[in-house]
Amino acid sequence: MLEYIDYRTLKEFYTIQETCELLGLEKDALREKCQECRIMPVRNELGEGGFVKYDFRKLHYALYCEDRRNQQEWDPWA
Repeated sequence: MLEYIDYRTLKEFYTIQETCELLGLEKDALREKCQECRIMPVRNELGEGGFVKYDFRKLHYALYCEDRRNQQEWDPWA
């Protein structure tokens, strides 16, 4: 299950490594998800590759929706 992330406390920029750690993905899985969602990393003023807050939120939401679809139906009577 995907970890909860409070969007109000997000930084403005996350490196690729930070993104992998927060989303619980390996770099290859992150690359595939980025290509699927058409989100590409950008460089910040220090030259580091990563994602701005908006793109990070889009990635997290895409993974959240995918996680929800993959969960089994909840049966309150089981």
